Amino acid sequence: MSKHTGDDEGQTSVFVIGVTVVILLFALTITAIMAVNLQHRKLLSLADSAAQSAATAFTIVDPEELSVTITDASASQQVREHLQTLEAEQHFPNVAVDSVRVVGETTVQVRLTATAHPPIVNWVIPDGVTVIAEGTARTQLDDSTQ
Repeated sequence: MSKHTGDDEGQTSVFVIGVTVVILLFALTITAIMAVNLQHRKLLSLADSAAQSAATAFTIVDPEELSVTITDASASQQVREHLQTLEAEQHFPNVAVDSVRVVGETTVQVRLTATAHPPIVNWVIPDGVTVIAEGTARTQLDDSTQ
């Protein structure tokens, strides 16, 4: 058997380097998660504004009863125009309108997808992360002259 001499020089340095690497990887992961979360929030805001814009593309069915209707075609057209006006392609890589649905003649649901590219960790996920956001808006007329 060999006798331990008690010379532990350099052991602390290895431990400190290892802990530092783990902490840096943890910080990079948190940064990437926050970047994707921020991109999702921005896309959600865009989906809400697109739905609100589409909800204004209504036609009045009966002026006496203040009833309105929104068609799928007019809502889709309004969403496309809204995204072009805001130049969404410049702010969101690969932004696409997944669906535009009109529910109950007055409610518009818009689903958008985009790609988020987290900083620094692009070499781990070079294709980015697909982000999906849904926005809903409703049109309701109110006779406030009474």
